[in-house]
Amino acid sequence: MDPDDARAHAQALLEVIEAAYAVKISNLDEIVVTITRHTCEESKILKICTALNTWLALNAGPEGLVEVPHEVVIALAQQIDQREEYTRPL
Repeated sequence: MDPDDARAHAQALLEVIEAAYAVKISNLDEIVVTITRHTCEESKILKICTALNTWLALNAGPEGLVEVPHEVVIALAQQIDQREEYTRPL
């Protein structure tokens, strides 16, 4: 996936998450950049956003505005990479 498509894909997934929880991610653009700097693979973007969905479900407050720490996105992306490396066939 080219970088522009990857950014659009990550943004669309995060906007669906915002709608699902009725929240606004205050640093959405930064998170999109962080994700797409890490990968432009469609499946990895989906996995990272799915993990962020869970993080938001557990951490979003009732005020409707949430900031996702940059470190959380990086840690989730690295964990996904490690799992894929561990489960890769020999």
